Amino acid sequence: MMEKIMKRSGLHLLLLLAFLLFVSACGSKASYEPRAVNPEIDACEVCNMSVAHEDFATQLIETDGTVHMFDDIGCMVKYLHGEGKDKEVGATYVRDFETLDWVPFEQAYHAYHPEFWTPMAYGVVSFETKEQAESYVEKEGKGEVLDYNGLEKVNWVMQDH
Repeated sequence: MMEKIMKRSGLHLLLLLAFLLFVSACGSKASYEPRAVNPEIDACEVCNMSVAHEDFATQLIETDGTVHMFDDIGCMVKYLHGEGKDKEVGATYVRDFETLDWVPFEQAYHAYHPEFWTPMAYGVVSFETKEQAESYVEKEGKGEVLDYNGLEKVNWVMQDH
């Protein structure tokens, strides 16, 4: 009799452990992987232009998985401060101008000058590393390198091309 109770208790313990593992896996921090750009169908959430220049594309992923694409970092910033300010954001990404890799917005470096060409004329070009951004500024002979916090000084208005 005691042996039967022990087996049953052991089975219950095993089931409880399996349940706890399942629940902890479900409660772990979600992963918000960037989605590939499809210029045929993707349009900027702010200006409705096609996301045709993939080297300038950005995206915001809500915690429910909804993806918002932008054709210029300036459009994403405007969205974050406007219509999207109350959204539950899971992740934001910018495109490395050279490699086309997706880089978390908060970790990227940016070359900024009002005369830099970007799709919507905000003048901000994104890179994965500070060295890449410095090299771009040096090659162009103008501009400055900014990290995420440095973007506060950018005047987020479209410049003339």
